[in-house]
Amino acid sequence: MNTDSASNANPNNERLRSLVTGAGLTQPAALVLFNREIKVRPLSESTWKGYFCTPGTARYRGFAPELLAHAEKVFGPLQK
Repeated sequence: MNTDSASNANPNNERLRSLVTGAGLTQPAALVLFNREIKVRPLSESTWKGYFCTPGTARYRGFAPELLAHAEKVFGPLQK
């Protein structure tokens, strides 16, 4: 069993967390804003929560660079 969760960490997930925190949003409110401009298929709440989980947990999901670019556009202007 690998107990070193830092080795599995995705820097995109960390950036997403900092963008949402910096915007002063809850995870559900951030998901609504994030999905507002998604054209193809919006993210589900379950998938979204996986991006905020601790690396190495069963629910953890890596946040793709394309999604991070969208998050930067949505949450970047909201930073306090």
